[in-house]
Amino acid sequence: MLTIATDDILPVHMADALTGEAPFWDAARGTLWWIDIQGQRLLGFEPGSGRRSMYRLPLMPGFVVAFGSHGLVLGLEDGIYAFDPATGVGDRLFAVEEDLPGNRLNDGKTDPTGRLWFGSMDKTGNGAPVGALYSLTSEGSLQRHRSEIRVPNAIAFSPCGKTFYFSDSRSQLVEAFDYDVASGAFSNGRPFVRFTGDEHPDGACTDADGGVWIAVVNGSRVERRRPDGTLDVVVRLPVSRPTMPMLGGRDGRTLFITSQRRFLGTEKLKHEVLAGQLLAARLPVNSH
Repeated sequence: MLTIATDDILPVHMADALTGEAPFWDAARGTLWWIDIQGQRLLGFEPGSGRRSMYRLPLMPGFVVAFGSHGLVLGLEDGIYAFDPATGVGDRLFAVEEDLPGNRLNDGKTDPTGRLWFGSMDKTGNGAPVGALYSLTSEGSLQRHRSEIRVPNAIAFSPCGKTFYFSDSRSQLVEAFDYDVASGAFSNGRPFVRFTGDEHPDGACTDADGGVWIAVVNGSRVERRRPDGTLDVVVRLPVSRPTMPMLGGRDGRTLFITSQRRFLGTEKLKHEVLAGQLLAARLPVNSH
């Protein structure tokens, strides 16, 4: 097993995010986009130039991704919105749960065909099981797949597209499913990895070899799991609440990691000065 030490982790974008989340590598622009949920901000970091950017948002964001012909989009509280770095947030493209003002969107990824998967959850933080798991085609076909979700996370797909990963974080379980790329149907759910104690899985991403990188809240680490679930790599972090990893950079061998300041309190923040910042580690392993 490979361990990447805390000393090898570098802060690359100091933004003091309350909840930094949803890093997305935009290869066309050479930019790592990420969000601050409660701070209602979209943040950008360009590794090549070191340039950093920030956009104020009208609602709490849940994710930023590239979505087919729509280009960059944002999952905000009541739907999917267009985004252009030159002009900012655009029109709402697709409404989602606009009849549930107490909810917001959380965690979104596209499958190998470009179908967008995302979840919804209670936005007040009380953990009520009022969320759902959705898929959305670029033509606007929205489908609800699961209900009674507390905190949807760890949405990821194997590079071949045959396995779908998902977690309702409060369950402490990441599940794996057989996935039909053509139809978007998933089946044969099974435990992939279960966490114990006060540790919970948050966001996840996959690499070209099928490894699954999972942020472990209250675990101060990101884990890489092989497709069979066995532990392969541990990335030790200087923050206790990492939220999501994403592979990116020019050669795809930089692991970007978002993190959270929210819930830590004044005393813990004195010791976790990098909480809420965008962190990065160079990987000595094949990642794309």
